[in-house]
Amino acid sequence: MKRPRSAAYTLIEVLVAAAILMITAAAAAALALATITQEETNARIARCLNLHEQAARLYQLGLAPATVTAILPADPAAAPLDTNLVFNVQTSLITNLGTVERADTTLTYSTTPQAATWTAGTWTSGESSASARRTSTLVVIRPALR
Repeated sequence: MKRPRSAAYTLIEVLVAAAILMITAAAAAALALATITQEETNARIARCLNLHEQAARLYQLGLAPATVTAILPADPAAAPLDTNLVFNVQTSLITNLGTVERADTTLTYSTTPQAATWTAGTWTSGESSASARRTSTLVVIRPALR
């Protein structure tokens, strides 16, 4: 009479299953980090574009460029705002309409944090190179007030 084989897993089968689970967990962690980094970048871009739009609207309401940069809240992605937000103002005379000011506004901002470090259990991703900076340009037209 033959003895029936036990219906248990071998050590090799357990090790292969554990290796597959570890590879899957590592891939999920890498994907989560990439997703979080992309979400952070998108949030920074959205904040800076909103800041630029608000600067254009304040200028259009009649405020001087220096006043606009002084009253807008500081954002680390666009800091310092007084040098990264530029107003190039030109005055034009339009026949039968009057004098208008055209301001080409440019905002330069960083899309990622300035350093990639792992410190005290906190991951901050990004790079400090110039390739991580973007520029947004808006043209604003308003009647000449002065």
